[in-house]
Amino acid sequence: MLKHLSLNLVISLLMVLSCDISAKTEDAKENNGPSNLEVYLLSYIQREPGQDEYEVSMLVSDRYIRIDEPGEDSGFIVYDDKAKTIYSVSHADKSVFVIKQHDFSEKDSPVKSEVEYLQLDDAPAVSGNNVFNYRVFTGEGESEETCLEIQLVENLLPDVSKILQNYQSVVAGQQVKLTDNKITELQPQCYFVDQVYNKAKYYEKGLPIQEWHSNESSRILSSYKKVKINKDKFKVPEKYRRFEVDKNSKIPIK
Repeated sequence: MLKHLSLNLVISLLMVLSCDISAKTEDAKENNGPSNLEVYLLSYIQREPGQDEYEVSMLVSDRYIRIDEPGEDSGFIVYDDKAKTIYSVSHADKSVFVIKQHDFSEKDSPVKSEVEYLQLDDAPAVSGNNVFNYRVFTGEGESEETCLEIQLVENLLPDVSKILQNYQSVVAGQQVKLTDNKITELQPQCYFVDQVYNKAKYYEKGLPIQEWHSNESSRILSSYKKVKINKDKFKVPEKYRRFEVDKNSKIPIK
């Protein structure tokens, strides 16, 4: 268990979340204009291979998600759960990459995987809820390979978990549309399990607080709280050109 993650780091994070849980779930007003929409603000520490760690923030309402990298003004991502559509906004070229829901079945994956789900007995509870380790792997014995490993808190912000799962399902659907389903050196087995056919079923168990993925990326939930914002935060620029992507090229959306 926790082959790719530091248990000490997990426990340290849980202690912070546990001790500060009451303060972080109370309403807080931000200086973002009229405070007419209450949402959750989730803050993450993101790590990518060959890069310094950076911060990512998510604003989550009952319908929308907005994803920003603090200090980054080149663009942002908005997910509309009602439309089941992702809008990736680029201010640099005034464009919006549109990803619409594409239904797919995990049975079409060229790789079969298994799930290990165990409670972390040494981890402190968060808001009275237990912490579990969710690991997805392929193979067995010496050929076993971990593709995805997550620590999550059961029953923590279930509505947030649900919309985050829906968002990931739309991301996965786009990847399925583009895949050739061929296992290669550049597209190993875990690539299909983690980056393509990943419906994020771990969100059905609880809210992830730390994640490790097979492309060596990882992220840690550093804090969450309720804030009041201007609902325009979830608006997508109407005058920006919009396009979709298929296997061959960009397709303008009229």
